[in-house]
Amino acid sequence: MTKGPEMGARTNFHFKSRTGNDIVLYSHWGGGQKHQDLAMALLKAKPRWDDYPYAIRITISQIIGENWASETGYGLEINSCGEESYDTTTIDFEHRVVTVNGSDVAFEKYIEYHVGIPV
Repeated sequence: MTKGPEMGARTNFHFKSRTGNDIVLYSHWGGGQKHQDLAMALLKAKPRWDDYPYAIRITISQIIGENWASETGYGLEINSCGEESYDTTTIDFEHRVVTVNGSDVAFEKYIEYHVGIPV
């Protein structure tokens, strides 16, 4: 996705895995458009929602976009990563929910709300 208007919009995307460990994508400047970026990435990953490793990889790839070669901006870690300045967000492909600050939202509703595309 694209760099936001300001640096330091720090946020994390927690992806639940079957091993019990979260894969965490840290974004240094993605907080301001976090939910729109995640919703679009989930939509792109929809054909693989039942194949968790692929769904996670596609979603992360879509969020990072063309910034894979950059040495700054994004980081990956297990269970925890960088500072969080926005909503605590967990993506669970097994149950097809995004948990935002403790509240579960089905993928389809999340995508429709944040990008206006019915799924």
